[in-house]
Amino acid sequence: CLQRNEGALTEQPFQDMIAGMKSDAVDGRTVENIDELEVYAYRVAGTVGLMLLPLLEADMDRARVPAIALGKAIQLINILRDAAPDAALGRVYLPQDMLASENVSNEDILNLQSSDGYRRVVRKVADRAGELLAEAEIGKSTLPGLGPLFVQIIVELYRGYLIKLKQLDYDNLNAEGDRVKISTLQKIAASGNAIYATYSPFSETSAK
Repeated sequence: CLQRNEGALTEQPFQDMIAGMKSDAVDGRTVENIDELEVYAYRVAGTVGLMLLPLLEADMDRARVPAIALGKAIQLINILRDAAPDAALGRVYLPQDMLASENVSNEDILNLQSSDGYRRVVRKVADRAGELLAEAEIGKSTLPGLGPLFVQIIVELYRGYLIKLKQLDYDNLNAEGDRVKISTLQKIAASGNAIYATYSPFSETSAK
């Protein structure tokens, strides 16, 4: 598999991932805006999708953009899930310009103090993650074999986290410092939904 696709596997995703890891190796990690946040999400997660495409024998030209979208969505949602644990490490991944526009300080977040403005920023990032999930879902048909099912499982699972965030009114900070979670039952349901969405002739995504 690797031998047949060796021309498609370049060094660039690996270099980009290293750059993303290096950007985290600082005290008081922050990002300035949503564009910087998405570059970071690509570097630490979108690159993984690119690395897997040759192993899946996917058409690189068609599958590249959806693979990057899925990785970025996963990372953005994980950032929203991990806001409290990241705060304990002195890290604030929400865009600084968006926080400033809502009069939210890094000190507020590090002290796990939520507010209406803070929740609005979380919602905007969650909405962007939802758009990226939809892009990845549409593009799952670019993958061969069981690839579309695996993508749909991830999409359904991470949509579950977005639903949980909405149920929390986008308040992802809590005194216990825990990450946002969903139940085991919800994870199982996500797998069931993925099978239906991928293979049922009555589902919208299977018809795409």
